[in-house]
Amino acid sequence: MPSAGPGASSAAAAPEDVEVVRPRPSWRRTAVSVALAVVLVAAFGYAIAGRWSEVVQRLREQQPAVVIGALALCLAATVLSFLIWRGALAVLGSPRPARQLARMFFVAQLGKYLPGSVWPVLAQMRMGREIGLPRQRVGLAFLLTLGLSVLWGLVVGLLAVPALLDREGPAIALTVLLAVPVLLVLLVPRVLNAVLARALRVLRRPGLEAPFAARDVLRASLWTLVFWVVYGAHVWLLAVGLGADPWRSLPVAIGGFAVAFSVGPLLVVLPAGAGVREAVLVVVLSTVLSRTDATAVALTSRGLLMATDGLLAVTGWLLPRGHAGDPRSLP
Repeated sequence: MPSAGPGASSAAAAPEDVEVVRPRPSWRRTAVSVALAVVLVAAFGYAIAGRWSEVVQRLREQQPAVVIGALALCLAATVLSFLIWRGALAVLGSPRPARQLARMFFVAQLGKYLPGSVWPVLAQMRMGREIGLPRQRVGLAFLLTLGLSVLWGLVVGLLAVPALLDREGPAIALTVLLAVPVLLVLLVPRVLNAVLARALRVLRRPGLEAPFAARDVLRASLWTLVFWVVYGAHVWLLAVGLGADPWRSLPVAIGGFAVAFSVGPLLVVLPAGAGVREAVLVVVLSTVLSRTDATAVALTSRGLLMATDGLLAVTGWLLPRGHAGDPRSLP
């Protein structure tokens, strides 16, 4: 997947629609793009400023090597999510080189710090026009990647269920146990294609150019599972740094983070799942740490995720702007 994406099948070779033609430069479009970037950065700055003192205090309780290692895992996981999203675009018929898409993906990620879950995809659609990406494909790629991550996040969350049933948080465990079988049905290609076709008809949008094949769904699912393991490992590292037993805390940290992170996007009124993610994570981690240490890990994790988004957004912004041409002719 890192090169071709999750399940880049024959659909990746489908011809681009008319939106692949790059619009002429316009000061209005440039002004809108700049204003959008300013809003995203301002929202991110406001979010991190509100928790800065808490984050700094908790970071002081960790060894520098632990914090650096956890940050590296967050960066690796976020890059994996980008590759999964890029693969979804390829399957939908819009393959692009990684460097061409990195700018719009990582900068648009700052939109999640605004209330509501729609800002990242709106930013992606806006920035995608500059490199000739059809809005519908960008929107579908976002929704598919988000849906896949939430679904498999709940599956990975099963790792934490035994600890929750043994100690506390049975409501969370029951929710995960009930939700997983229902959501897994959506991974059946026939069901997935039918749901997407129905949704597009309701929205009066063109249908899929090619249905998703089983290999597309399987490949994307495998990479999403790797994503959750890498992402959750940063919480495990932080927990061990505060004295948690390495083996006992491993499934709890990875599963607990997957559940906590998956719940966030479902609460669209909260920016980046603010508060809810930490609350769920504290409940889960309290089975292997004291409540105080579990809170410290949750707050440190939030700070590292913010740092990850900021670093990758700056990196993406500094990359050369992409251009709309034949994507297969680009390196």
